[in-house]
Amino acid sequence: MDAREWNEQVQKYAPPFGAFLQMYEWGEVQMSLGAPVKRIYEKTPEGTVLAQGIWQPLPLGASYWLFPKAPLGDAPIKTRMRILREHCEGSAFVKIESETVPEESTFSTERHPAHTIVVSLSQNIEEIYARMKPKTRYNIRLAQKKGVKIEYAGVDGLSRFMALMRQTATRDGFSAHSPERYRAIIEKFQGPTCAAFFAFATYEEKDLAANMMIDASDTRTYLHGASSSTDRDVMAPYALHAALMEDAATKGMTKYDFWGVAPENANESHTWAGITRFKSGFGGERLSMPGTFDVPTKPFVYKLYRLARKISGLT
Repeated sequence: MDAREWNEQVQKYAPPFGAFLQMYEWGEVQMSLGAPVKRIYEKTPEGTVLAQGIWQPLPLGASYWLFPKAPLGDAPIKTRMRILREHCEGSAFVKIESETVPEESTFSTERHPAHTIVVSLSQNIEEIYARMKPKTRYNIRLAQKKGVKIEYAGVDGLSRFMALMRQTATRDGFSAHSPERYRAIIEKFQGPTCAAFFAFATYEEKDLAANMMIDASDTRTYLHGASSSTDRDVMAPYALHAALMEDAATKGMTKYDFWGVAPENANESHTWAGITRFKSGFGGERLSMPGTFDVPTKPFVYKLYRLARKISGLT
């Protein structure tokens, strides 16, 4: 099955959000970074099973397979898991992010966002702005009035993006991905039904905000974002998202996925509380999936793995 055929099947059985993680190009990204990829497509009497997995090493020669936002298909989850286990027989377990939770699974640390906010682009631009919170609209207009400009770039924008990402990582206390990973995403997501690119908000010839975006079928996803530690009163990130929404709508896309927010009832101490307030201001709909789950293929090895994580203070 070639890339176009695979992506057509992914869109046919797409999860509520994050379908790009099952697209052929995401597998190509992982392989370019050295991770083996497994693509499973089977038609069974119970229905179709579709899943793209990424091999993950463990200590002492063990391993598992990660299936982000999968397995997909219209077969019952029991059938889908049987097929996955058959294809991953040598691994300790499979890690899944399915809409349906298998009975034999164990809840695990969230690998990809289980909650997001998606803005519908089906209405006209005026209606999109009308659904935003007043403060968000005010900040967008303020940035536009100050003269914030929007620029788009391919891999040639990597150094600019990394400069802002390093500032953001230092300011917010997290570790950014390597430049090689961002490069791989931009280079591999250039197919007939997808595209990855950088978008920048500039002010007085300075980059104040930058996003890495992925367009896949009818959805534009905000995958990574970074911002300058200076001129924050200019509100550049607001103008950047507004411009990206308008651009996506003119290209015929119908959804803008903010890719990751805190659970709906999370308190202010949640790590993503601040970014959730920012994203929710754009007036989108909350979508949720169950999360990340492990399904053992070698129960004894999996028990050792869980014990080692517990001893290390991990979940």
